[in-house]
Amino acid sequence: MSRQAPPGGEAATWKGLVIIGGAVLLGLAVTASFGDQTTAIGSSPAGTEAPRTRVTPAPNSTVPATTTTSTPLRDPKDVKVVVANATSTSGGGKKVIDALKPACYSVQLPVDATAKVKAEKRPTTTVYSTPGYEREAAQITTRLGLQTTANAALPPDLPIPKTGVSTYNVLVLVGQDLVDTPPQPLPPCEVGKATGSSTTSGSSRRTTTTRSRSATTSKATTTTKASTSTVKPTTTAPG
Repeated sequence: MSRQAPPGGEAATWKGLVIIGGAVLLGLAVTASFGDQTTAIGSSPAGTEAPRTRVTPAPNSTVPATTTTSTPLRDPKDVKVVVANATSTSGGGKKVIDALKPACYSVQLPVDATAKVKAEKRPTTTVYSTPGYEREAAQITTRLGLQTTANAALPPDLPIPKTGVSTYNVLVLVGQDLVDTPPQPLPPCEVGKATGSSTTSGSSRRTTTTRSRSATTSKATTTTKASTSTVKPTTTAPG
């Protein structure tokens, strides 16, 4: 005897297969979708590295640019220097004056510091500057072989007498250090020599040029006279 399948059994089997197949396809699609999304977010193929981008902040355009202008130092002849002796040694500032003069500084008459300053017996020299001459005072400090700490602004309580002193831009208050070890004379300036030589040469050239022009003018005048003398008047015979 053959066994017959119960009614509707074959249809149920097909429905089950269709459902299973659909589930498999759905799973494959979901897996592929997640794989693409992972790669798109940050993953790279094996053996490669995703490119990195460095973000540089834009410069702040609201901050104005800073411009530095350098003004040349004044010529030594335009810097008036007063040397004041703050020691008990008579003529203690003479060597300093002798050192500054060859460099064409406008050295004024020497003076003595006030009695109060002399009583302090300062061991080191101080170079004071008036307003606007700070860099020139710093240059003198360096040229005298002093430390930069020797520079100072002129105090209200002047270390020299307020009267009887020539006008100055820089004040060198000589201490015991420059008395014991006087500075060497600074290299002589040659500005005046160079200027005088150039002026003399220029004057000579101008004189020579003037003489040449005078000589040319004389020759032209002579030629004109000669030409005039060679012209004879023309006489017309009566008709």
